[in-house]
Amino acid sequence: MTPSFRIVLALAPLCTAFSSAAQSLPAPAAPPTTALDTVQVQAQAYDTRRDDTATRIVVGSETLRQYGDLGLVDALKRLPGITVGTGAPGRTGALSLRGLGAGYTQILLNGQKAPAGFDLDSLTPEMVERVEILRAPTADQRGEAIAGSINIVLAAGARKDTEQLSLAWGNSQGRNTPSISWQRNRRAGHRSSAITATASRRAFLVEETGTERAWDPQGTPTVLRDTALRASGTRDVLSLAPSLETTLENGDTLALQAVVDASRFDRVTDIDWMTSLGAPLRTTRYQQRTRIDVAQANGSATWTRAFELGGTFTTKLRLGGNRERYTYREQGYALEGQQNLQDHTDARLTVRDLNSTGKYTLPASGRHALQLGWEGSEDRRDESRMQRLLPVGDEAAWFSDLAFDARIRRLALYAQDDITLSERWSVYAGARWEQITTRSEGSGFSGIHRREQVLSPVLQSLWKLPGTPGDQLRIALTRTYRSPTLASLIPRPYTSTNNRPLNPDERGNPALRPELATGMDLSYETYGKDGTQLSLGGYVRRITHVIRTETHLQDGRWVASPVNGGTAMTWGVEMDTALRLPQLIAGAPDVALRFNATANDSRVEDVPGPDNRLDEQVRFSSTLGADRQIRSGWTVGGSYTYRTGGTVQISPGQFEIASYGRELDLYSLWTLGTRGKLRLSLSNALHRTLHTGQSRVSDDGTEQLRRQRKASPLWRLQLELPL
Repeated sequence: MTPSFRIVLALAPLCTAFSSAAQSLPAPAAPPTTALDTVQVQAQAYDTRRDDTATRIVVGSETLRQYGDLGLVDALKRLPGITVGTGAPGRTGALSLRGLGAGYTQILLNGQKAPAGFDLDSLTPEMVERVEILRAPTADQRGEAIAGSINIVLAAGARKDTEQLSLAWGNSQGRNTPSISWQRNRRAGHRSSAITATASRRAFLVEETGTERAWDPQGTPTVLRDTALRASGTRDVLSLAPSLETTLENGDTLALQAVVDASRFDRVTDIDWMTSLGAPLRTTRYQQRTRIDVAQANGSATWTRAFELGGTFTTKLRLGGNRERYTYREQGYALEGQQNLQDHTDARLTVRDLNSTGKYTLPASGRHALQLGWEGSEDRRDESRMQRLLPVGDEAAWFSDLAFDARIRRLALYAQDDITLSERWSVYAGARWEQITTRSEGSGFSGIHRREQVLSPVLQSLWKLPGTPGDQLRIALTRTYRSPTLASLIPRPYTSTNNRPLNPDERGNPALRPELATGMDLSYETYGKDGTQLSLGGYVRRITHVIRTETHLQDGRWVASPVNGGTAMTWGVEMDTALRLPQLIAGAPDVALRFNATANDSRVEDVPGPDNRLDEQVRFSSTLGADRQIRSGWTVGGSYTYRTGGTVQISPGQFEIASYGRELDLYSLWTLGTRGKLRLSLSNALHRTLHTGQSRVSDDGTEQLRRQRKASPLWRLQLELPL
């Protein structure tokens, strides 16, 4: 056990002793009472987004459920600054803030980093109480958030007794997506409980075509190939999310919360290649069958004690893990039709997570609200991967047995203070020290042992402008980081079929270092009547040790590996607003409008231009939404989401081509009196084709692969019944 973790274990008895000492102190004498006349005080309701010194955008459950989306990720794409990438067939894409995915955006679950391997596709809008978008970090959360954090707060506790059953059916390209959800909330005395159970099936069909071209240095065409891909399958999910909150006899509170789910993903993919110019590929037609079974469980216990002399102590213990079973079968055929590939790959992955946090809030002292805390965690990941190439024709058998065991330990200590300098000016100051220890051993590579430390100070300020009812300015100075993923550190190969520069093997790099970023955020906000609001701001980040991917020829095969580069700068402007149409046009229909837009850009210094931006960065994204109540009990609405695509140079001579996105979603909601609600929604009504690709320029010439994926609309009918 490291000295750092001995510190964490030592804190628990100290806190218990401190609590006992605080309870043993004599209570102060009760002050004399004085009868006063009744006084009425009217104050503006506290708004987290408007009044918190630390900036955050809070979106409630009602907004998340508005369109009747099957998964939470489908609802997040409409929120300010969030974009969702193009995922593999049957899977959702990665979430990103400010156009930056690939680890720059931190995903939090109940304020803590989501456990390793946690599947966001298992969450539905019904399971979530709210989502918080944090563009600048706070010291009580991990600083692994260069672009920002998305905090998903699961539903817990209950204000009143309710019970509801939701039945939904959807259809896309003739494939059904049924789901059922049951919620029950109970409150009795000092105890409240909630439980949400969901079951769903998502059937999918993805069809994609592509063209591969190559030219020699003189510009003469050397390769022309066409490809067609067809992937179909299903994803079944069963999840359960119970919670319990209770107040003990001594006034302490205890909160228990868990998420348990199981899923099965089945996919069959058929791929064909036809070569018109140049040498044909070794395998021109192949079929891939993939099955992934995942079972995951995460539970936490939170205990809070308030001391008689002021101050509180909160500690939380979280246990979790997941088990994944991966089965892959591939059959390939040569141009003449004879079989030349038979691949059987089986993998097992087990992840276990232990996390402990504690926070002591000192008694209020003048203008200060000081907090001290810690976080300690250990993630263990065990993986085995057995790949067998069976003998086919003249091909000899080949066998690979790869396994590794990895442990990641973290210790963090932090302090933060919210200082009220005046009625209109407050400052948040914090600092977080983190130590990350990574150990990994396995077959086929040397053991990895790394220890890194990061100090992340943060300063935020809120100034409510004098002489105005709702105008204010915010500024934040931050230091954040991005750690290499465990998979990017393991130097073992993941082989590709028809290996070539545009379809290389993948191999990790144990020498990777974390990226460090220093940045500033500045924004202006104004709040008016009837929920009207406007936020306009900008940000800038300077990032060192940028991680990017390079492809090289190694031992006769093309291999892509991550490497640390130089420095990058990223910046942007962002805005979001909410208002009603009559506030813009007198006499217009009463339509509620929402609009957000984010423009981003970046430059990577050691990658030549043009388009030398950070990997996967979306340069512009926006969403326009409108809702109108046609009559009592009937509301309609829609949203249009747009994001830019284009070419990004990820390393010298290597380019990625991202698709432009245009999505129109519509819904109609009928309130059936006391009998519930009926919701009809249409997602991706425009069903625009997605265009992606990649290219490579070298001394040997230019290679390019362009793909077009058909998009399909999804109809969904949902009935919500109170029980």
